[in-house]
Amino acid sequence: MKDYSRRLTPVLVGAFLLVLGVSQLPAQITNEIRANIDHSFVIGNTSLPPGEYTFRMMQNSELSVMTANSENDKTNVTFIVREAVDNHTPAHTELTFRKYGNTEFLNKIFESGSKIGAEVTETSREESSLVKAGQQPTLQTEEK
Repeated sequence: MKDYSRRLTPVLVGAFLLVLGVSQLPAQITNEIRANIDHSFVIGNTSLPPGEYTFRMMQNSELSVMTANSENDKTNVTFIVREAVDNHTPAHTELTFRKYGNTEFLNKIFESGSKIGAEVTETSREESSLVKAGQQPTLQTEEK
């Protein structure tokens, strides 16, 4: 029995470290993503108006920092992301928002054909206060 425990312990420790490491992986989006968003939305603590946006990973960020630029370059937001895994492979690029009433917060971005995308890690002060007030978000996914 001791021999079995000696063999099993390293396997369990390795599995635990693997699971712990997966949650810290950077997002895997490598191409820029263009999206026409027809409603205002929030990333971090920045409110953005409706419009055409380009999302891209920042160079030399190890795929953990993303930018959102408006078509006219008037709006530029930088935010931290981590890897997100979807339960399906989207046929089109998808943006997911957490919606509280009329306010939507960017949640995840997936490129078409990939189950691995980016999840925004920053929670805004506004969203934190909505959660503290007991509000529950609805998830809204938009194909682009």
